[in-house]
Amino acid sequence: MEDRFMAIFRYIIIGLIILGFASFNIRDIDEYGVILLLLFIINNNLRFFILKNKQNFVFISLMMEIILSAIIYEYYGGIVLFYFVSSILDGILFLNNKLNIIIGLMIYLTVILMSKDAGFKMLALNLGVVTILIFISYYMKYEYRQKLAAEKLYYRLKLSEERLKKANMDLEMYADSVRELTAMRERNRISREIHDSVGHSLSTIIIQLGAIEKMAKKDGKTAALMAENLREFAKDGLEEVRKALRELKPMEMEKYESIIAVENLIRQFSKLTGVDVKFGFSKEKIPLNEEESLVVYRIVQEFLSNSVRHGKASKVNIFMNFNEDHLILTLRDNGVGTDKVEKGMGLTNIWERVRELGGHIQYSTERGKGFLLRVVLNLKKEYAGE
Repeated sequence: MEDRFMAIFRYIIIGLIILGFASFNIRDIDEYGVILLLLFIINNNLRFFILKNKQNFVFISLMMEIILSAIIYEYYGGIVLFYFVSSILDGILFLNNKLNIIIGLMIYLTVILMSKDAGFKMLALNLGVVTILIFISYYMKYEYRQKLAAEKLYYRLKLSEERLKKANMDLEMYADSVRELTAMRERNRISREIHDSVGHSLSTIIIQLGAIEKMAKKDGKTAALMAENLREFAKDGLEEVRKALRELKPMEMEKYESIIAVENLIRQFSKLTGVDVKFGFSKEKIPLNEEESLVVYRIVQEFLSNSVRHGKASKVNIFMNFNEDHLILTLRDNGVGTDKVEKGMGLTNIWERVRELGGHIQYSTERGKGFLLRVVLNLKKEYAGE
């Protein structure tokens, strides 16, 4: 929008130069005058549309324009001030302080030389208007820089806002994962305690009641009957406990076994190394068979090891995304990265294991930009459908 305004303003100034050139000429306009005017216009437009970001070319262009203005005015006349409006604006806006001071002094000197025969009042008027134009140009440059600074600040704030939103989403995702894992570990702990304490006690009762039943048969049928009833009652109680355990630890727990194994590995790794590892997984989870679970575990184990040993990483993000047929495992660290990946025994084994399961591996790394590993496993149909 501003470039369009400046272009229109420039064309108006060129039109006024042509008007003054035609109206206040001191001699008839010949082909040389037309050529000089065309050179003036071409140089002016080249500077604005093509060369404005190249200070040396702008400086040369402005010097040529000042010289052309002096020649045209000397031989053909016109209005002095109109020749220098574009030069003043371009010199202030497109040049650094040293160069635009030189251009300003050249314009002052040229205006004085061009106005030497016009009288003192006209000279003072021209110099005054040139000074005002210079101040206006400096003000425009200041405002333009302030606007650029505000735009850069706005874009930085916008980028920071997007990053904060992404970080917030990641934190929410990790928090949900942590809550799920915590709840599942607690349920698993309770189920183990029930199994180890209540289940063991009831089993002991059943055994003892069986012995009492045999002994009571020698002394009385009533005692045997009571013992038998008590034994059946205890059996029923044990079955109820087992039923409660199945409900407390449903088949869904199978979906978490590989996740809990990885989470335990990460927790131990962070404790030993001090590396901040964020672990998350999708809401939908599919149980992995023993082979798939082992591959996932080894991949995470090898990546964490390499992140510290080779990458010198301080942060690692790991995410397990389950869909209908695939597990997509994404691992990223903030380590030093590398321009050349050399597969050691650990990575080679992982590559072979993943290929055996019909999966594939992708990685991305550059020096100073960390390491990204993406593993896609094709899950077995009997598990993917459950």
